[in-house]
Amino acid sequence: MDKKHKLALAALAALLAAVPVTLVTHERVETADRESLEEAALKIFQRDADRASAEWRSHEPPAGKVWDKAVATAAVSDVEMQGARAKVWVDESTTPYATDPSGKDAQPTTPSVSSHLFLFEPAGDGWRLAEDLTGSDSYEG
Repeated sequence: MDKKHKLALAALAALLAAVPVTLVTHERVETADRESLEEAALKIFQRDADRASAEWRSHEPPAGKVWDKAVATAAVSDVEMQGARAKVWVDESTTPYATDPSGKDAQPTTPSVSSHLFLFEPAGDGWRLAEDLTGSDSYEG
């Protein structure tokens, strides 16, 4: 083999060796973005659940109980990158807790679940809500 062929083979071998590393790195970045987007959505849901005017507070608590707090969860089901922005389909679950009148013995009640479509944009080390697309024509949920 002449020098050019050896060099070409060496370059091809180096390229093939780098492809799996590049794919793994891309997958890790995607996972980190997904987790970061999920965290951003969770902050929105928890902030809403903590409001004095939260929807779950408008219902009567179980007999002999008073409302205490609610815990929200978020699960990203799909992410579509649009340039630097991320269109995110996310499922929410909010579980209200009720206690006895003295504020003890907190018990979960029936959770409410819903699906949302958010458009996030980068903000520092995370994401910020750019637009809630849940009721828009873009939403297919």
